Amino acid sequence: MKHEQEFNHLLARALRSANPSWRLALKVEESRTLKESAADRVDILITGNDAPPVAIETSYQRGDADTDAVARLGFHYKKTMMEIKTAIAVELDKSCRHLTRIDKRRVFKYAVHQKIPGGTRRFPAAGFLRGSYLDLARFAATAPTSKENMEEVATDVADCVMAAADLLKDAIPTDHLENISLTMYQRSALTGLRTTTLLWLNAMLVQRMLIGGVHNIPVLTTNPTECVDAWDKIRGINWRAIFEPAIHILDDVRNICPGPATGALKHLKKAVEIIEGAKMGSGMSIGAELFPLLAEDRKESAAFYTQPSTAEFLTTLTIREDMEDWSDPYIFNRFRIVDLSCGTGTLLRFAYRQVRMYHEQSGGSAKTAEILHQSAMERGLCGADVSPIASHMTSTSLAVMSKQPYNKTNIGWVGVGSMDRTGSIEYLRTSAVQDLLGAEFGLSSGQSKQAEAMSSKNKGGQAPDVWSIDSPMSVVSKDDDAAVVVMNPPYSRAHIGISPFDIAGLSTGEKESCQKRWGKLIKNEMCIKTAGMAATFLCMARKKARAGGRIGFVLPRTAAFAESWKRTRAMVETHFDDITAVAIAGGRAIGKNAMSADTYMEEMILVATKRDKPGKRHSDVRCVTLYDPITRVGEAAEMARAVLECPVAGAVTLGSAEIGISHIFHTVDGGPWSAVGSLDDTLEMIKNGLLSGRLLNVVGDEEGDFAVTTIGELFEVGPTHHLIGHMKDGDPCGAFTLVPVTGNNDEIGKWKSLWGANASTQKFLIGSPTHKGSAYDDNKAERIWKRRTTLFYQRFMRWTSQSVLSMTTKTPILGGVSWAGLSHPDVRVKKAFALWANSIYGMVSYWATGQRTQPGRSIMLIRAISQAKCPNLDRLDKNVLDRAASDFDGIARATVPLQPAYLAENDAVRTMINVAVSDMLGVPEYDHETLTHLWCAEPSVQKPPNKKSRKS
Repeated sequence: MKHEQEFNHLLARALRSANPSWRLALKVEESRTLKESAADRVDILITGNDAPPVAIETSYQRGDADTDAVARLGFHYKKTMMEIKTAIAVELDKSCRHLTRIDKRRVFKYAVHQKIPGGTRRFPAAGFLRGSYLDLARFAATAPTSKENMEEVATDVADCVMAAADLLKDAIPTDHLENISLTMYQRSALTGLRTTTLLWLNAMLVQRMLIGGVHNIPVLTTNPTECVDAWDKIRGINWRAIFEPAIHILDDVRNICPGPATGALKHLKKAVEIIEGAKMGSGMSIGAELFPLLAEDRKESAAFYTQPSTAEFLTTLTIREDMEDWSDPYIFNRFRIVDLSCGTGTLLRFAYRQVRMYHEQSGGSAKTAEILHQSAMERGLCGADVSPIASHMTSTSLAVMSKQPYNKTNIGWVGVGSMDRTGSIEYLRTSAVQDLLGAEFGLSSGQSKQAEAMSSKNKGGQAPDVWSIDSPMSVVSKDDDAAVVVMNPPYSRAHIGISPFDIAGLSTGEKESCQKRWGKLIKNEMCIKTAGMAATFLCMARKKARAGGRIGFVLPRTAAFAESWKRTRAMVETHFDDITAVAIAGGRAIGKNAMSADTYMEEMILVATKRDKPGKRHSDVRCVTLYDPITRVGEAAEMARAVLECPVAGAVTLGSAEIGISHIFHTVDGGPWSAVGSLDDTLEMIKNGLLSGRLLNVVGDEEGDFAVTTIGELFEVGPTHHLIGHMKDGDPCGAFTLVPVTGNNDEIGKWKSLWGANASTQKFLIGSPTHKGSAYDDNKAERIWKRRTTLFYQRFMRWTSQSVLSMTTKTPILGGVSWAGLSHPDVRVKKAFALWANSIYGMVSYWATGQRTQPGRSIMLIRAISQAKCPNLDRLDKNVLDRAASDFDGIARATVPLQPAYLAENDAVRTMINVAVSDMLGVPEYDHETLTHLWCAEPSVQKPPNKKSRKS
C-alpha cells in the first residue's frame, strides 16, 4: 500500500524518464526548498534553469490536490528566488496505491492552477484533464509559459530594442542610416536600426546560451570592439549564419560612433537580463516573437505571424505519435519538416519540439538529443522566407534549442523581385532556390569549405544560372519528400492599388513582373490567383509532401467558402485523406486572440494526410468548431489532444466541459465547406437538404422537395460594378461617374443605381436608388444601361445590421458595388425570388455558400452568386407564381420595417415572408421557426462577443 509520499517518488522517476533535462531539476518531497516555509514540502517541484518552477501536488482525497496546488502559488523556490506561478493538481485513483511502476497505459487526472494578474485561473475550468505520465510531463514542461508573462516580457524587451535604436539614430549620419536600412531590407531608417539592434540582441542571446559550454565562450560585454571579437571567436567555432550579419553591421557602427554603440549594447544587455530573469523556457523565442512588431510590410504583404499557441495546437494535430519510431536519434535523415513561408520559425520550432518530445518519451537521452539536434539543423528542417531577417530569426530560434554545433542548414532567404523571382512560389517549378542570405553572409553555420568557396565566388548575392540541390547556396525541398509540411502562408491577393508582392524595396515594375511570373508558375496547378497566395502554397504542399505525409496549415477561413478556392478545395479532397478543418466559433478569435498576429479576419486550421495516389473519390472533411480561442501554450496541446480523441461526430470535451463540436461534412467536388465554423450538425443537415431541393426536419425526415437551379441559370447576373462605373474622384473605370443621391429621388436624372448598402434605410422589400451617374463613356453607358433591372441581391451581407438580402425597385436601374442586378422577363419570378432570398431558407442558403471571413457577415462575389443554388422559379405553377407575387405586394406595402437578419427569430415581418415561401414551395406546415432558431444561434450570424471590433 503506497502512501502519497511513496507514490510521488514513483511518479518523479517516470517524469524524469519522459524529460531527461529533469534528471537533476526535479525535487521530490524535499524540505527547505521554499523561501517562505522551510518546513513545507512540495510533493514534486520542477526547478530547471531555463523555466519557471512548477509545483505538482498529488492526493488520493478528492479536492485535496486542488487545494494544495493553489496553496503553492506565490511561494518562491529558495535557490533561485523564482516565484511559483504554476501548480499542477494530480488526483490519484485508489489503484495507484498498489503500483510498482508507471507505464504509459496508466491514466491520470490533472489540472493546472496559475497565478495571473488579478487572481488565479484553473485549466480546465471544471473537471480534470486525462492522460499518461507522458502527457503530464509535456503539460508540466509547457504550461508555465504564461500568455500574460510572455506579453509582459516581450513589451519590456521591445522597449530595450527601441531605446537602443533611438540612441543610434541620433548619432549615425544620414547616408550611413540609409545603408543600414538597405542592408536590413527595411523602408525607414528607424525600422532598419530596430531590426539591426534585434539582430545584435539575437547574437547576445546565443552567446549567453553558449557560455559555460565546452568552447570557452567569452562573457557578455557592452564594449563594441570586445563584442565583435567575441562574436568573431564564436563564428570561428560554429554558428556562422547567426553571427556573421551581426558582426558585419556592428563593425561599421563602432567605427562611426563608438559611444552610442556602447550605449545601445547596454540596452540590449539589459534585455538579455530581462529574458534570463523571466525564464520563459522553450515556449518562446524572444527575437522571433519581437520581429513581427518591427517589420514594416507584414500587413501589406499579408504575412501574419503564427501565435505560439496556434503553432503548438497545429503541430500536435499534425505530427502524431504513430507516425514513426521516435527513439531513433537519426530520424531526421529520413523525416523532413518543411515550411516554405517560415517567417521567424514559430511553426518549425514547435514541430521540432514535438519530435524532440516524442524522442525523449521513447527513451532518448541527453546524448541522443544532441545527435537529434544536429541532424535536425543540417537535414531535417527546411525553412524559407522572403524576409532575410525573419529567416535569420528562424535559424537562431532553432539553434538555441541546444548547444550542439551543426554545419550547413537548409533554412534561408529566398528573394522576390530580382530576376522576376517570386520567393518560395518558385518551389512549384524546382527543388532548390538560391539562399540570398547564404550568398551574402554564408549559409553554413559550420566551416564548410564548399560553402566558403561558393560564398567567395558569389559576393553580393550574384547567383549562377542554375541552382542545384547540391549547391551549398540553395535551400532544397524535393517533391514527394517531406514527412510534414506546416505553413501559415501569406494571405495576400490582388486588390485595387495593392499588389500581392507589396514587399519592402520592390518597384512597381518588379511587382508586376512577379505577378506575371506567379501566373506562369500556377498555370497547371489547382489554384487561381484570385484565391490569393495561400491557395498556391497549399498546392505546393501537395507537391512536397510524400505519400502518407502530413500537412498542417493556418488559412484564412475564406479558403472554406470562396468560389476562387473551389479548385484548391477539390485538390485537397482528391489528394488527401483524414482531412480535419478546425475553426473557432464566430468572432471569438479576432485581434489578440487570433490564430495569427495582427489579423482581424477569421481563420481556420487544416490538417490532412497525402494519399498514395490521387483519385476521383472526394474525401469527407471532419469539421471541428471550438467555442473559445487557442491562446496559451501547454493548454493548446491539451486542446489538440481533445480534438484527436473525440468522436468523429460529437462533442469535444476537456475535463468535464464541452469545448467544441465535431461533425463530418460530405464534400461535393470542391464546393463550399459550409460546416467549417458551424456549431449545430442539425442545421448542417437541414442546410445540405435545402441546397439539394429537399426540406428536412430536425430528425432528418423529408417534408417536401422542390426543383433547384442556380441563380446564374435563372437570371442574367450583373453587370459588375467596375463595368457600371466609378465614384467621383475614384479610379476611373466603367460607363458612369457616380455620386450619392440627395434630395428628391424623382429629380435625380436618368442614370440611377442601387450602388451602396445602407442598413438604416434599406429595411423594406422595395428600395430606392442610392446613386446617380453621368456618362463617363457614352457608348458604354447606353450598352450598360440596357442591362438595368428591378431586382437586386446583396454581395456583402452583414447579418448583424442589415435587414434585406434581396430588394426590388419601382423602376429599372443598375446595381453597384454592394448590389448585383438580377434580370428576368417575368416580374412575378423577381418578386418570388425576393421573398425566397429574405426568408430563412434564402438566408441559410446565402450563409452556407458565401464567405464567412469576418464575424457577423457573409460575402458573395459575382461568380459565387451565379453558381449559388435557389428554387427553379420558372417551373412553378402559374397560380403559385401569381400567389407569390401577391404575397410580395402585400408584405411590401407593410409600414413595419424588417429587423436586422440576426434578429429573425423575433421578426414578425420575416415570419410573414417565411410563411409565404413555405406556401410557395408547397410545404405550408414546415417548421421554419426551428430552422430560424438554429440559424440565429450560430456565432457567425450573431454579433461577436467583443463589441470593440476593429476593421480589417
